[in-house]
Amino acid sequence: MDQSDPASIDAAVAKLPDGLDGLMNIAGVAPSPKSPPAVVLKTNFYGLRAFTRKLLGKISQGGAIVNMSSGAGLGWPQNIPLLREALAIDDWDSIDEFVTRHQIHNDGIGNQAAYPLSKQLLIVWTATAYPIWKQAGVRMNAVAPGAVSTPILDDFLIAFGKESAERMRAIGASSAEDIAKIARLLLDPTYEWINGTTIPAERGAITYGGISKMGLS
Repeated sequence: MDQSDPASIDAAVAKLPDGLDGLMNIAGVAPSPKSPPAVVLKTNFYGLRAFTRKLLGKISQGGAIVNMSSGAGLGWPQNIPLLREALAIDDWDSIDEFVTRHQIHNDGIGNQAAYPLSKQLLIVWTATAYPIWKQAGVRMNAVAPGAVSTPILDDFLIAFGKESAERMRAIGASSAEDIAKIARLLLDPTYEWINGTTIPAERGAITYGGISKMGLS
């Protein structure tokens, strides 16, 4: 499935069976010349949201959804006006217009950088899980890792800039398996009372940096 293409999403949903126990939304792209800002937003958030909404009717009651966000999205409380506007977008053409009008770019980790913005959107959308639970009986949570040792890690180190790259190296990179354990926990029906939550998985370093900026450390 090409998660930036609505036709590809529809085709994938049509092929999937009913009675699914859960969904792990792991697919995403890093900021790089291969993925311009609109593609980053479409793949990491808008396509993910569209796919999940279309698949909801095929997930059994009591099932769960786990979204893979990022520590880069934990600064969402400082970006409310832009997030409010972006969340209201419901057609693909408007995404490109939004990117142009707000000069969304791939470099750095600011609030107008495509990758952090896509993950902020995912965290905020995950927090709207209660209506989904009321309607379909399906929980939705997210995990927000820091650096993860995968083939696209170098793309992040380049795009986020020298200071951020040094900070990521200082924290260290988890393995994909480390993060999969947390995602698997959120999928487990044993934890049925966890809903709409994003769990940071970055040894506390990014979370600490956030509260430090607020003068609370």
